[in-house]
Amino acid sequence: MFRRRKRRFPFAAYAALIFNAALILTPFIAARAALTAYGEREPSFESVQASLRATQSAMDARFRKLAANGEGTPREVWAGYVRQALEADQEAEVRGLLLAAPAMLDGDDARALKERINVSEGSGDEAVIEAALAYLPEDVQAEYERRTASVLAMFRNAGDEAEAAAADASTGASTGAATGDAAGEAGTQDGAYYEEEPAEFSMLGDLRDLSLQAARWVRNDDIDMTAFVLSGLGLTRADKQAREGASIVLAALRSDSLTPEFRAYLQKRLDQAAPPQRLKAQLEAGFNNDLGYVLNGEDVVRKAFEDSIDPVALAGLTSDLHVIEELATYTSRDTSIHSAVAILSQVRSSADLSRARLIVQAGGDRAVPLALHDSSGRFLDTARTVIEWSNPLRMQMAGLAACLALLLLLSFNVVWRSFRRNAPVRRSAVYLVEESPAI
Repeated sequence: MFRRRKRRFPFAAYAALIFNAALILTPFIAARAALTAYGEREPSFESVQASLRATQSAMDARFRKLAANGEGTPREVWAGYVRQALEADQEAEVRGLLLAAPAMLDGDDARALKERINVSEGSGDEAVIEAALAYLPEDVQAEYERRTASVLAMFRNAGDEAEAAAADASTGASTGAATGDAAGEAGTQDGAYYEEEPAEFSMLGDLRDLSLQAARWVRNDDIDMTAFVLSGLGLTRADKQAREGASIVLAALRSDSLTPEFRAYLQKRLDQAAPPQRLKAQLEAGFNNDLGYVLNGEDVVRKAFEDSIDPVALAGLTSDLHVIEELATYTSRDTSIHSAVAILSQVRSSADLSRARLIVQAGGDRAVPLALHDSSGRFLDTARTVIEWSNPLRMQMAGLAACLALLLLLSFNVVWRSFRRNAPVRRSAVYLVEESPAI
């Protein structure tokens, strides 16, 4: 009597079914996890403490790599960069390199530098700079001190002149001691106000210059439209922060430091905020004769910009100008404009502006040498954003890990079975007798 062996479903069919299901499910779960982590928009690169710390660590790693890739020891490479920056008269870069010394030096130099910083009489960035100077060659130290001394002497002379003027005002009064005291107090208040509120940096010109450019444009002469519209918006509708941001953009334009992508992005923003056709029509209506720009040119330009502006588009442009102004806020006052222009030269889009702001907030002047010596074009990748681990994100990441583990297990199983496929199979003699037909 014959016994039929049960025909089982082959393992390959099960493996193929499970493998294809996991393969289809994996990208879907990964997409959902990315959407949960980052949202529907690009990362905002907000300046929270976790992002700032992560960005600072990334900057330190890039500085160490920069020092290791040069010829010689890290200390020699770092000193060479400082020497080149001094010779090129790049004050912002020199300051940034001195602040980056703890990250660029290694071994005994790094440990000794940290000890020197700890026992320094100064604090903050100035303590780091003072300690880092000791690790420069003597000629570089002398050159740096000579340049610094000349700058300090200039400010010291200005302070002495201010004090002399205050003294003359207090002693030269003829109405008695009360008048002299009032004059001295006023001088002190003016000096304090000057220290707290530095003069606004502006390259926008004035409305008179703008009216002359507007008259040329109406006569179809060639003018720099980007600078014209940017100056007009800055002088007529922008706040102080946006005006300084517009001035930084103009400084970058005149030094030809902006990338073509950001130029196009900026031009699009300006065209949306103040459409050229509408603006030119308003100017033509105001300049109804050849002497219009002489008689009431400033009022015509101001009214033309006010009537042509799209408020929604202007709000977006103003937001970008605020971010650009912040690139100078977190750096040294003496080198803030040069620092902002150096950082802005790496920007290509609005998202890049957010990343640049985070880098400057995390590193201050240290961001300048990174931007100037970035040969890979990945300077803005130094910015780090933080992902909040919510419960849905944890579940999605667990599902993604399970799918990947299943794919890996099935792959190894199939490979193992393929190697054992041609191995000899042992058969039981008893089993063969039982399966043999009876005679």
